[in-house]
Formats: sequence, structure tokens, C-alpha cells
Amino acid sequence: MKLVWLSLLPWLAASACGADAPGKPVAPGVVLIGHIANRSVTESSGVVASRRHPGVFWTHNDGGGPRKQVLYAMTRDGRTLAEFRVAGAALEDWEDMATDDQGHLFIGDIGNNQARRKQIAVYQLDEPDPKSTGGLARVTRGWQLRFPGEPFDCESLFVFQTNGYVVSKVSDDKRAELYRFPLTNQAGPLTLERIARLKIDSPVTGADISADGRLLALVAKSGAFVYRTDGSLNGIGRVKPFHTKFRHEHIEGCCLVPEGLLATAESREIFLFTEEGFRPKP
Repeated sequence: MKLVWLSLLPWLAASACGADAPGKPVAPGVVLIGHIANRSVTESSGVVASRRHPGVFWTHNDGGGPRKQVLYAMTRDGRTLAEFRVAGAALEDWEDMATDDQGHLFIGDIGNNQARRKQIAVYQLDEPDPKSTGGLARVTRGWQLRFPGEPFDCESLFVFQTNGYVVSKVSDDKRAELYRFPLTNQAGPLTLERIARLKIDSPVTGADISADGRLLALVAKSGAFVYRTDGSLNGIGRVKPFHTKFRHEHIEGCCLVPEGLLATAESREIFLFTEEGFRPKP
């Protein structure tokens, strides 16, 4: 597989403190584009751009319990559209979400603080219609996932073709690792398969992949990273990603959009990474 080598640009790290005006650059290549208006979203932990409803974004709170099992539909600048309570699964630590081309959303019940959990889970549901008044979003499928070795923390989920993927959240300058599991197999629990050690040594908190698989994006405490591929993830551990440095302790979710990479923070801001490396090529 041929992966495009992207050089690391010498940008300075910047803090988002005091960034309160939409449209305001907060760092080289990073713009504040809005705030999440729904006060029920106290800790936006994941975000996806709908592939069925243009202009609609789905987000959710960090954590678990009945009060946290809610999907929130919003616009890219944070305006509220609808709410749906998730039914059919008890979530312990909802950290990220993903989507596919068949109208599904995927819930990443994958958080594992202090590596206490021996098993994590991913659930599938049909994407609700954000034009409705809300209601229930029911889980239709689920995967129970075991660790291949010692348990680790995890806050990032994406889905591509017939597999789901999670990324380990590591500290102490350790490199993040990419794991996969088959969506075609629900017999289990399934054991995660490690496929790559990434060239990222900052705690990864969110991930997304383009529909064609040619852009893989991750956000971490030190900024955002994008890999360009030929549509396959083979050999991705040998590639140095395109990196925009942006120190923000509360960015948790990200999703690719035509203009770049949209990211949400637990502190309610919505950012857009606008550099060329974060946009699809024509």
C-alpha cells in the first residue's frame, strides 16, 4: 500500500482560553466556529457528521447511566435540533460515536478509566430523523469486546467497511495503538486485534474516517492528526501524520467535514481545523 508522507509543520502550540467569539482564529489553522447551545450537553465527548441528513451533527455526553444515554442533534455552529434517548443497552462510559453509509450510528461504550473494565462494548442503532420531535433511538446490534492483553483506556471509535476500530488512550509519552474488531461477527465476546502502533504520543480522545477511507483523523491533547491513505489502513503505523498543534485539555470528539476537521470540546466550544492536510483532495 502506498501512503502519502506528510511533513510536520512547525506551528506553535496555542491555548483556547478566552476564545469566545465564533469565527475567531485561536491558533494557526484552527478557528472557533461556535458553541454547543443545548445546556444538557455538559461534556461533549464524541461527534459525527450525518451522512443522511446534510448539515446535521450528532453528539453526546461523556459517561454512563440513564441521564447520559441521550443523542443530541445540532448544527455545525451548535444550534439545537433534536434529542433522542438511547434504549436497549446500559452504557457504562460512552466516549465516542461513529457512522457508516447505511444509515447507522455506532455508540462507543469504551471508556476505561484506571483500566478497571475487563470488557468494553460498541452498539449500533438506526440514525433517527432529526426533523422529528425526538423520542427513542433503539440499539439494534452490539459487540462485547475483550482486550488482547492488559486492559487499557480508550476514547476513540470509527467504523470502516466491515470493521470497527478503537484507539488506545495512553500517557507518559507512550504511542497510541490501533485495534480492530469485525462487524460481521456478533458471537463473542470478541478479542480486539492490534493492527498498528501509531506515531502519536499524546492521549487520543476522538477519531473519524472519511467514507472512502482516504483520510483518518484523530484528536489528542496536543492537537489534531490526519493520515492520508490509499483507502486502506495497512501499514499506517509506519506513516507520520499531518499534525496541527493546538493544546486544549478538553477537546474530545472530531469528525471530517468538507472544510477540514470539526472538533468539539467538553467545555462546549466547536473548532474547525482548516489546514490543507485536513481536507479531502478534489
